Amino acid sequence: MKFVVNKTELFQCLQRIIGVIPVKTTIPVLTNILFELDGQRLRLTGTDLEVSIITFINVRGEQDGAIAIPAKRLFDIIRELPDLPITFDTEKNNRIILSTEKGNYKIAGESSEEYPHIASEAFVSQISYPTLRFLRMIEKTVFAVSSDELRTTLMGVLLELRSQELRLVATDGHRLAKISDKNYSAPAAEGKPDAALIKQESGTLQAIMPTKALQMLTRNADQSELLEVAISENHLTFRLGATTIYSKLINGQFPNYDRVIPSDNELTMVIDRDLLSSSVRRAAIFANQITHQIRWSLTAGQVTISAEDVEVGGEARETLAAQYDGKAMDIGYNAQYVQEILRHVDSEEVLLRLKDPGSAAIVEPMQQKEGEHHMMLLMPIRLNDATA
Repeated sequence: MKFVVNKTELFQCLQRIIGVIPVKTTIPVLTNILFELDGQRLRLTGTDLEVSIITFINVRGEQDGAIAIPAKRLFDIIRELPDLPITFDTEKNNRIILSTEKGNYKIAGESSEEYPHIASEAFVSQISYPTLRFLRMIEKTVFAVSSDELRTTLMGVLLELRSQELRLVATDGHRLAKISDKNYSAPAAEGKPDAALIKQESGTLQAIMPTKALQMLTRNADQSELLEVAISENHLTFRLGATTIYSKLINGQFPNYDRVIPSDNELTMVIDRDLLSSSVRRAAIFANQITHQIRWSLTAGQVTISAEDVEVGGEARETLAAQYDGKAMDIGYNAQYVQEILRHVDSEEVLLRLKDPGSAAIVEPMQQKEGEHHMMLLMPIRLNDATA
């Protein structure tokens, strides 16, 4: 294999792929990037067997071929090279020579035959969707994904395609985030989904997307204004310009999240988002470092945020003006969860729908974007006598 490539363009390709390369693995060949030259087109592939990225770049090809090159060493040397054309050539025993007018560099590669084949499946459903809008929906939900490996179905974001709505949902059992595009119109689904891709009801298609695939999508999002999403029985495919991301879907049944979203939270509180966030942030300094418990004391026209850590003797209390005329009550929340939820509220004011100290709160921006509905659910925690 022999070709000449622009250094900047090659480094941009490597940046797209390097994030999927495993740092530690029992399969050494996965620490490589597969180079495949066909005429004037170079194909680069990286995988950890769960998520794979394939991207293309135009080069001046001289001899077709394929070889696996150690990803980290290649990335490091290309990053440090000056912006000059680079000639790639291979010798016997899978040795690669990189040449510029400044010098030569030799890297020991591996046979392309050792590299795993990235298989594709016939898709069940395929959509085209604005890339930035999809990224926004990911950003508004992925923070609520669980890290509990015993609950694998909660370790991804649910993609739900309905006839007139596209939804993304994530939950870890303590909080839930859901965002819907009401202007979406779904194509007709084809095929018979299996355990990873579930048709729960007529016109509804569900797939659980792993967070690593979404991270790789975010890294490559600048390549195309339009994102193609293809869902097969076990895999998810994102296509962005010259780059394709393949990922296994998470198998299993996502919880019936609609069941846990209360419909009778009739008490409402409207409060300035930044004032509430900064108050919670200050109170969190004095909260117990294990439970992160803070107390909200709601009375007409105001809410008092307080926290106390009896082990160190610290205490904080602040009172904020709020639009609230419901019954007086005290509710306990995890300060970290509150702060994270408030960071994902776009409007200057935040709307909270409440019921009682033992029920989940619904958190929404005061103004929703046109055609969009974004809501988050926050579970309370039991107050103890030490918090005053």
